[in-house]
Parts: sequence; C-alpha cells; structure tokens
Amino acid sequence: MLSNIIRPERKLEVTYGLRFFAYSDGGYEFPCDADGNVKLDNMTDVAIENYNECLKHPEEFPYAFKEIHKYERWIRDESYGTCDCGERVYLTNQYMGACECPKCGKWYNLSGQELLPPEEWEVEGDDYDNYGWEDAI
Repeated sequence: MLSNIIRPERKLEVTYGLRFFAYSDGGYEFPCDADGNVKLDNMTDVAIENYNECLKHPEEFPYAFKEIHKYERWIRDESYGTCDCGERVYLTNQYMGACECPKCGKWYNLSGQELLPPEEWEVEGDDYDNYGWEDAI
C-alpha cells in the first residue's frame, strides 16, 4: 500500500472566452479574463490575426460582438502517494485502472493498494479487446 496518500479536494475552475458570433460562419472565441481582456500571450499568430480582424469588422458579427462567455468546471489535482522505494506515485489510470511506480516498477490500483504486475493478471478469453476496457476508461 502506498503511504502518505494525498487526495486533493475538488475545486472550481472558471475560465472566460470572448465571443464573436455570426450564423454565417459560426464565429470565433478567444481566451480572456472576466472583464473581456484577451490573453494575447497565450495565442498563436494566426489567432491574434483573427482577433484583430474581428475587431476591425464588428458588422460581421450581429449576433454577438465581444460577448464574454463564462465556463465553469470542477477539477481535482492528481492524487499521489509514496511507494516503499520512496518514489512519489501519481494515482492515474496508466493501464486498466492501475499505475506503476516509475522507480521500482510496483503496480498500484487507484486507491493505492499494491497489485501484481499486469502480466500476472488473469483474464478470461483471448485478449483484452473483447472486454470493452477502452470504453470504460
């Protein structure tokens, strides 16, 4: 079992987008702050060019010109714990609901309990593809 398991609390992430919308082509949206100030540092040259074109031609966006849209989503930082070897192991779904210590190679489930390595897991049938694991992850 991993020791010192850290399970972060959920937190609300809020982001904003500045919309320029027209039914003819769908429009554009650019990352911004709550006041609509576009974050040019995080944008590609093409995105900046598109943003400047939107500002030059407000008549092309009769349905939404410089409309601020707010996005909210709940996120968690990754959970992690300490392996017997002393390495930090992040509890992420590397393979079928399990993760491997990058230092010693021990496997753990997402609750931090030690597992046998995947090559020792017993699964009925020919292969894993028949069990829909990819859809469940």
